Amino acid sequence: MITQQVPELVADALVRGSTIALLAAGLTLVYGTMRFANVAHVEFATVGAYATVSLSGVFIVPVAGIIGAVVAVALGAAMYELLFRRLLVMGEMPAMIGSLAVSVVIQAVIQLAYGSRPRVVPHELEQVGTVLGAQLTASQVQLVAVSASALALTGALLRWTPLGRKVRAVAADAELARVSGVAERRVVATVWAIAAGLAAISGIELALESSTTPALGFNLLLPVFSAAIVGGLGSVLGAVIASYGVALLEAIVLALDFEGSAIPVSYRPAIGFVFLLLALIFRPRGLLGAKVRIV
Repeated sequence: MITQQVPELVADALVRGSTIALLAAGLTLVYGTMRFANVAHVEFATVGAYATVSLSGVFIVPVAGIIGAVVAVALGAAMYELLFRRLLVMGEMPAMIGSLAVSVVIQAVIQLAYGSRPRVVPHELEQVGTVLGAQLTASQVQLVAVSASALALTGALLRWTPLGRKVRAVAADAELARVSGVAERRVVATVWAIAAGLAAISGIELALESSTTPALGFNLLLPVFSAAIVGGLGSVLGAVIASYGVALLEAIVLALDFEGSAIPVSYRPAIGFVFLLLALIFRPRGLLGAKVRIV
């Protein structure tokens, strides 16, 4: 029964939620400063994962991961400066359609370069250990710890640093922040870089835990958007909480057994969609009840 699987369900939710939370936090951070939902945001995870896989044969895995994250950060900053800053002048809808096109192009380029077969980072076979009654590998424990550290560091950066104050000022009123002396363009570019870095960490973690494919990021699009919307677009804390909520709901539903017939894993994206619909009905302004609230 479900009650007998509680430790496993919680462990699954922590692992899955940690990857979703990094992406959802970056997505909502960009939305909070620009009022723009970037569909291509999830592709930074794919770029970071493939960069790490490619470099793992040259460098040790930690160094390959750091370089992979830097590649994704550089791509994020470049995409804002060269493309999205111009598209946003035309309006939010052209920018969103453009982000969808960018997402498709990135997937196509990666598939052309690497093929469609899954790629893995070379590593030794891990043993499964027991943590508080749940079975976890060392990579999964590391995934949760790294995600928590990255999210905590991002939260501290936004709340207690001059950069965080500038980000909150731009999110609250970009025009007022601009006339007050805040370099809006530089702040937004930095936000894009941070968001891309968080997404890259998520993709790298997934590559280290299992494997990566050209659709790695795109497969996370629905739960990430669900978490960002349910958390209240613009609220990083809300997005993080909602990410673990989505992951826990997925784990519970997939563990259900209807007369010996379990729900296929392929139905997982639909669970996030149902979660989103219910939240929009009962909590349309998000978990924290704010339309735009960076932290």
